[in-house]
Amino acid sequence: MYLRQSNKWKNYLLAEAIENIGLPSRVVRFIRSKAAFIVHGDAHAEKLAAQMGVELQKIDEKHLTWLGQLLKKFDMKLFDVTDARNLAHFIKKAVRETGGVDASSSEEEREAQGERIIDAIGPIIDWAMGIQSDSPEDLQTLSDMVALRKRMTRALKRVGLPEGEINTAQTIFDHSLLSRITDSDDLSLRLRRIMTVLALDPVYYDEELKSAETLREAYRMAQEFLDNPKKDPEQVIHTFDNGYFWYDIRSHACDFEGKQLGHCGRGESGQLFSLRSGGGRKMKPMVTLEFDGKVLYQIKGRANQPPKEDLWPYVEWFIENMGVQSIVEAPSPIMDHFEEKYPELLVGNRWASHADELLDQYEAGIETDTQTFLELDYAAEGDDDEVGVILRHQVFWPVLDKVVHEDPEPDRLEYEIKQDAQSLAEDVLYPNPRVRSATLFPRGTQDSRTAMLRIELLWSESFEPLDHEDAEEVDKQLERLHGFLEEMEEISGYLVSTQSAPEDANFDYNAFWEGIEARLKEYGVYRDVAGEIDAEDERDRDGQMDLPLGQSAGEMDYDYGLSESKRPEPDWFGQQILKREARIIQRWQQIIK
Repeated sequence: MYLRQSNKWKNYLLAEAIENIGLPSRVVRFIRSKAAFIVHGDAHAEKLAAQMGVELQKIDEKHLTWLGQLLKKFDMKLFDVTDARNLAHFIKKAVRETGGVDASSSEEEREAQGERIIDAIGPIIDWAMGIQSDSPEDLQTLSDMVALRKRMTRALKRVGLPEGEINTAQTIFDHSLLSRITDSDDLSLRLRRIMTVLALDPVYYDEELKSAETLREAYRMAQEFLDNPKKDPEQVIHTFDNGYFWYDIRSHACDFEGKQLGHCGRGESGQLFSLRSGGGRKMKPMVTLEFDGKVLYQIKGRANQPPKEDLWPYVEWFIENMGVQSIVEAPSPIMDHFEEKYPELLVGNRWASHADELLDQYEAGIETDTQTFLELDYAAEGDDDEVGVILRHQVFWPVLDKVVHEDPEPDRLEYEIKQDAQSLAEDVLYPNPRVRSATLFPRGTQDSRTAMLRIELLWSESFEPLDHEDAEEVDKQLERLHGFLEEMEEISGYLVSTQSAPEDANFDYNAFWEGIEARLKEYGVYRDVAGEIDAEDERDRDGQMDLPLGQSAGEMDYDYGLSESKRPEPDWFGQQILKREARIIQRWQQIIK
């Protein structure tokens, strides 16, 4: 006789609604709302569905229950010493206010109330004793929290706390858990990825996901699904003898294609087609084409480079068998080859198409942020064929408020600083920007603490061949545009980065900032806000009292409605832990006797 493993009990558990598996009700509502958002509001999920040619489906109840079971076992920071301290303070207050003991009560009654407080907060104190710090290594699961909540509730009932106060304590406890769960970017990302896969392809749950024993493992499987779409035989256009095949992506954008080949993975005028190898979820793209049924707009290999020569015959098959009537692509070795082989296909405005292609190619690589802006003028968008590129960056310095409010000639200061900035930029920033403006702002406009000076730097250039029919002149302007875009891609990285540019880059942003700072100090208008903040912090550290268990002064602010006069003394919680330890030792001594 032998025992055979069965999954019947597991299947029974998954048949239950997520509300019935022991999760706090607020956590259940959070999961349900996130699942609904994936299907009815998540732009990324909708984009993936469009690329895959499928409809997002409502996530099955069985799948939500499975997710809930995994979430119960997921370890993260859910309830720490600060949370325990806040909850214990509330329970202490509730026991005192409902116990009927006041200043006229006897010593015995007051001692009995103290015992009730210790018993009421016992489970919370025990938990805090097990942590003893807010260390990131102290992680908990929702199952741990559900058990702690039950122990706390039983303790509150034993000491006779009214039902309303017990419900409030449970609400405080649940609020702490929910805030940690909803504020966790890591957990949110994992749930979003898994739910997206369940909405895109519910069958994948039975194929792979259900075997996951942890949320982390399920996330890994979901990410693999998204990173490696499954080969659809209906999208295969032609298969070559060596197994390579042309694949109809059926969309103008494909994240998988872009990630695998290191380009943007999108087209502006047509659908994408991919030369690939492999099968299942192991496809490997090699060439990307953009084709609208007549015009072939893009022929891209890895990193937006032309395909290698050994792949040219596969592109030739596509041209000769897919009805290509014209080719519009930037100059390259493969285009020189096609110019000889298919001279009748190379038509159209080469300048406009190639220049706009370069703008599209570099747009994603030129970095921007709240102080760095990119403006592109496409040849196809205006009345002429001129192409423009502008990279704009704003730099700020704190200045004294009186410069804005009391200086009789603020324009004069702006002019002087602008001249200084232009001279300094030419010395330390290459390629040299043009200083567009130097502007003073009163306090509250750019910064709540101080008046500010803003200098705006501009890198700009326009491009257009004198004769659009002159291939040599077109290539010359395309080369200029390509070189300028490369420079903008490089310096934009320096502008948005917190790291200095390498010495050989000749782009010393720190020297520029410090040079203007020095000039402002010479004019007597610079304000050292960072120094003022450091001085305030030093005064705060000198005057801050020592608090128990690593507690900061700010941690006492969260007291669920306690006024300043009723707020508990800062060392009370630590005292309760010591009392709890003493009682445990005393009980063990009695047992040993």
